[in-house]
Amino acid sequence: MTLVVLGADAAVARAAATLPADVVHVRLPGAAPLDVPAAAYHAADYQHGPTFLRFVDEVLRPLAPAAVVSLTELGLEPAAVAARRLGAAGVPPEVVRATRDKLEMRRLLERKAPHLNPPFAAGDDARAVAGLFAPDGGRGGGRGDGPGGHGGGHSGHGTRGGRPGHGPGGHRGGPRGAGAGALVVAKPVGGTGSHAVTLLRAAEDLPEDRRNRATLLERYVGGREFSVESLSSGGRHTFLGIAEKRTEGEAFVEVAHLMPPPSLGAAGRRRVERAVAELLDAVGLADGPAHTEVKVEGGRVTVIETHTRPGGDGIPDLVRLTRRVDWRRAALGWVLGVGPREEPGEAVAAAATVFVTAPPGRVASVAPRPEPAAWRLEHWDVPVEPGDPVTPLRSSADRLGTALLTAPGPAACAAAVTALRATPVVTTRPANT
Repeated sequence: MTLVVLGADAAVARAAATLPADVVHVRLPGAAPLDVPAAAYHAADYQHGPTFLRFVDEVLRPLAPAAVVSLTELGLEPAAVAARRLGAAGVPPEVVRATRDKLEMRRLLERKAPHLNPPFAAGDDARAVAGLFAPDGGRGGGRGDGPGGHGGGHSGHGTRGGRPGHGPGGHRGGPRGAGAGALVVAKPVGGTGSHAVTLLRAAEDLPEDRRNRATLLERYVGGREFSVESLSSGGRHTFLGIAEKRTEGEAFVEVAHLMPPPSLGAAGRRRVERAVAELLDAVGLADGPAHTEVKVEGGRVTVIETHTRPGGDGIPDLVRLTRRVDWRRAALGWVLGVGPREEPGEAVAAAATVFVTAPPGRVASVAPRPEPAAWRLEHWDVPVEPGDPVTPLRSSADRLGTALLTAPGPAACAAAVTALRATPVVTTRPANT
């Protein structure tokens, strides 16, 4: 039995190597070699449709693979297309497209589960865009005046400066006060990693080059943001973990993920899981992994986005530590009929990934690895050196390093994250000095 995996990194390749299959890796030309055993490695540009389809027909078809999968964002749709072309198992292409196209996902929810949507508009719909900024709440789905008029968020609706529930400008919940216009988040329809996410205070703030179908605008509201890891089989959704996010800046860049979520009790977790199950049913994901982001404000859950893969930012490591489940392996193995398995060892009470950031300029100094007493540092990677440039925090690519920590409980984990984020790990000087 042959399993084709597109775009694997070392961690995904190691997980694939434990499955009962001949694993064939397809990676982009020029990708760094992986020192992981596999049946074969191939280089192919799966981001260029015609080139990749020729590769599928000439190289993959003779292998008669049982399944084609990917756990990387840019490999999701090519893997789905290849699986269907070869008659192999995989996520249906239309499901992948419905999750990767944020506007299409909003329109699906508008029809099937409008209560999970924030008010939204396509960038080329000037009337609907203007309606989003109206102080009455811009009730609306696709045109600003239909169903789905429930506030929500995005990886553009996160918690500012690590202070959950405080919107941009220090106003709880986001708006600027009674009678003021609403805040709106603009983001690429196909974007990831907080790239090109912008907070707008007026319709005229939307640049001309973003007034098109490639931009999605959503009404901002406050609340806390969470991400949910799920694995579906035959339409039944199993939840492997919920992480609480902390974000920073008006691009809402993620600076920490905490699992389990310190601010979400058992009833809140069930509410979030029900909402995610509704979403997955709406987009048609009956089989396979998903990483879904939601905002919770009071009793309302609003979907931000979803992906047919596990979360990034080390979230699979949080699942492994807190649940003793290899999430990467499970996210690959479902397509072969291999379900999640409990790994040896004892689960920890709480874990978090934390990112190092610093003011823009050039690196002046880098602090040594911390030696905490109240929590445990599992991994530390801050690769920058004095003299390196530090860009403003506009996307996840502007983060400078990563820490993985464990703690004796969710509250202790939250305190550890706060303490680590407050530590000046990287100090900078002005770029011109």
